Amino acid sequence: MISCRLDGSEEHPARERRYIPAAEFDLWRHFMEARHGRVVTVDDVSVWVPEAPAVSLDLAIDADALLPVRRVSFEQSSLQGIVVPVVRFFPNETYPEAKEALLSHFDLECRRSIQEIPGYFLAVA
Repeated sequence: MISCRLDGSEEHPARERRYIPAAEFDLWRHFMEARHGRVVTVDDVSVWVPEAPAVSLDLAIDADALLPVRRVSFEQSSLQGIVVPVVRFFPNETYPEAKEALLSHFDLECRRSIQEIPGYFLAVA
């Protein structure tokens, strides 16, 4: 998981925070820079862990290293009938507005399959 920022909005810096799966990062970065003219700055590389009783973290982890990040997933059907899974990660502080912005790009049917999982981006020094 890559923690990064889209430069260009000093007014609302929290809205510019992004968490992108490492496997998708290079493509996403290219799209943001080439298509939208945004500069992407990488802050940290680490992992996302779900907030669940079944997940036990090392007690030596500093609580400040756990950044609350929500995982949102749903399925989008294409015109050809192919179901495409969509997974995104959002900081908790901007989650409600980020979720609505994301869903505005998809049809209403995808809302039926939405799953939201609270968790953490585990920042490591």
